[in-house]
Amino acid sequence: MQPEELASYPAPLYPVPNGYIVYGSGSLVFGLLIFINVAILTFTLFNLPRAWVYIANNRSEAFQGYLLRSSAETESGLDRSIMLQSKESGSLRHSIPTLGSDNPLNKQWHFPIHLSLRHPAAAILRYRVLGNYTVVQTLLMVGYAFAVFFVGFSETNIFLNSIPIGWVLASQIPFVYAFATKNNIIGLLVGVGYEKLNYLHRHVGLLMVIGANVHALGSIYKVTLLGIVPETLAMPYIRWGLVSLAAFDILGIFSIKYIRTKSYNLFLGTHVVGLIVALFATCRHHPICISYVVAASVLYGVDHILRAIKTRITVATLRTIPEMGLTRVDIPSLKTGWVAGQHVRLRVLSTSMGLWGMTEVHPFTIASATNMEEGLVLMCKKTGNWTNKLYEMAQTAESTQRGQESVRRVRVMVEGPYGGIYNTTVPNYSGAMFIVGGSGVTFALSAVQELVLASDRSRTKVIEIVWCVGNPAALEHFLSLFAALVSHGSPAGVRVSVFYTRASTYSFRELPPGITLTPGRPNVEELLDGLVVSMMSRGGTHGAFVGVCGPTGLGKDVAHAIWNFDVDLKEAIGGIQFHDEIFDW
Repeated sequence: MQPEELASYPAPLYPVPNGYIVYGSGSLVFGLLIFINVAILTFTLFNLPRAWVYIANNRSEAFQGYLLRSSAETESGLDRSIMLQSKESGSLRHSIPTLGSDNPLNKQWHFPIHLSLRHPAAAILRYRVLGNYTVVQTLLMVGYAFAVFFVGFSETNIFLNSIPIGWVLASQIPFVYAFATKNNIIGLLVGVGYEKLNYLHRHVGLLMVIGANVHALGSIYKVTLLGIVPETLAMPYIRWGLVSLAAFDILGIFSIKYIRTKSYNLFLGTHVVGLIVALFATCRHHPICISYVVAASVLYGVDHILRAIKTRITVATLRTIPEMGLTRVDIPSLKTGWVAGQHVRLRVLSTSMGLWGMTEVHPFTIASATNMEEGLVLMCKKTGNWTNKLYEMAQTAESTQRGQESVRRVRVMVEGPYGGIYNTTVPNYSGAMFIVGGSGVTFALSAVQELVLASDRSRTKVIEIVWCVGNPAALEHFLSLFAALVSHGSPAGVRVSVFYTRASTYSFRELPPGITLTPGRPNVEELLDGLVVSMMSRGGTHGAFVGVCGPTGLGKDVAHAIWNFDVDLKEAIGGIQFHDEIFDW
């Protein structure tokens, strides 16, 4: 096409001092916004029955899991001191309250696992593809991308008029911020934690980066053919558009997984600067963007206000678990406000972490149940510079004496709690299995302790912990807790199976009944078979809850094992509910 033909094409002309003229794409953009909101509403409606059942079953604790607190009344007067520090040996000593046989079981509402019973059509939706994404997540990403590109490209030629692409790009600004917030309104509606929606934040962000570049390249192509590049660059809104493009590209480049993993501080710094510059420059680029930017700014501002409300500054004690490369963090002043499976974001306010290290915040799953003497407990595995410094600081001895063991005292900032299993009431399932790897045992510890303490109002008949760990000596630090859980007096039976993957000469004493130590990796299919047999022998027909926390590979293996599990056995026990706590985002 010749420049004179291009100039005669019925599209916005350049330069346009008062902004762009948009032809016909407005209704499609609004249709896209309606489509996205209807999709969110649909998932919300699917979540309502489970949310209603959860609130009905937990009236006194329906709003637990939102604010960390220093104290709360203990239910039924039970002694919840489960994890105490031994003054003699420095190891963990544990006690579980024994419930008398005369305690009535408070049978509650149960929400059946419908999707688990419609195999294979529904079961395949949980299958893992494209790394660690489920089929459902993949379909959502593909559908979202198709909708965005359809609206952006359906009524225009990007080489003649790329303005509709820019309009679609602007319409996605509130969503990319909404999916990123820690106090996530969309997550609250659909019943998942913010970490479960972060993949959509990354996906929509990538679509926006692509859209910004297509929008810019189409405009550059046209003004170049028209020979009006200097005149176009002289216009302020064009220069602001280029600034916005640069900010989006910086966000995209420094958000790739390799940089997030290898240099999180670089990712975080560029993200904060980029998002602020992008919003400001986009508003200056065209007035149509202002309403979208205001919506995103409100979401972002409310999120940070709530973060400040949910933040506590207090003193923690640190000590090491060398066999696992863990730093145990005890925060005795925080005793309640979370539920099993939730995590907090930890900042250590000590110059020993370095000036930059004091600014870093890292998520860790809570390892303790509420209302315990030791308070909130975290297990921080050495995986990078920050956690290595934390471990080294815990080894120093400017500490308080706990019997014969030294513990380092340090001031910390704790934000949360976040995540968790939301509207899933684990005590309403006949069986519960927690398959965890390494420091992921924190998820199992908090969940099983809560299950044991909820025995008087629980349907759970079988509880199993499967722990995969490198060094078998790590079991020494948790043996007394496991033994207490196994020997408690509630109706549910607890079994602990520990698998170690490294050759070791460690000589272990005789293990208590109900606890096994086995070399090699667990066979998840056999473990599920054992769980189902135990449930059926005890008349369990209200489904099984299977939770996994650990490496991405472990979560994928468990998900595939559940997908391949025998359909008839699934139906016989009422289905299998799967939940994973995999922090690979």
